[in-house]
Amino acid sequence: MSNKRPTDERSAIVLAGGRSSRMGQAKALLPFDGEPLIAHIVRSLKELFADVVVVLGPGQAVPALPVTLVRDEVAYQGPVSGIYHGLNAAKSDVSFVASCDIPFLNLSLISYLFSHIHDHDVVVPYWEGRYQPLFAIYRKDVTPYLHAQLQRGELRPIFLFDKVRTRKIDEEEIRRFDPEGLSFLNMNTPIRRRIMKQRCKDGGSFIEPMLPKINQSFVQWNFSVSLACGQRLKR
Repeated sequence: MSNKRPTDERSAIVLAGGRSSRMGQAKALLPFDGEPLIAHIVRSLKELFADVVVVLGPGQAVPALPVTLVRDEVAYQGPVSGIYHGLNAAKSDVSFVASCDIPFLNLSLISYLFSHIHDHDVVVPYWEGRYQPLFAIYRKDVTPYLHAQLQRGELRPIFLFDKVRTRKIDEEEIRRFDPEGLSFLNMNTPIRRRIMKQRCKDGGSFIEPMLPKINQSFVQWNFSVSLACGQRLKR
């Protein structure tokens, strides 16, 4: 558990307005640990942040939450639009941005990211050869760049990183807080959801029959989920 009190000096933004095309249903409303996934994520973030913003798509509904709700002006413009609207709505100048489908938030890692924002505009983890832009810190000052990206149709956050002062957090740093990279595991397909749910229910003892059909990277993901369910993440 975090020993820090929630603060207004930093905000958290949760992007919940995506298509959920691979899942086939709204990821934000998936049940997780007895509550909707979005409620689980918000409750976790409230341990660090007094100000939490949830960005929704037009017409999207979520349960009552202790957050500021904002909506994308145009549906399905990707995470760049969500980050843009979330930063504009946030009360503070720096914000942690996350997607709505990552249940294993590591609060110590989030705090570590914030410790590097002083001389930078973005602090973003780099895990297994990929940036993790939806587990990253952004300054409100980057919103003009995001607006310009939207005008150009550049809907991937990584196009921002070479235009502003970006601090890449490498794997060695991440592993000090999150050795298995559980912070980046998402429930973006029905198979992943089934395995995560069953693993947590059975304490990691269940072997999903479909595993032989899943690629090696997902097998590694599956065993990481087992570890998360057993340890419930050190914070």
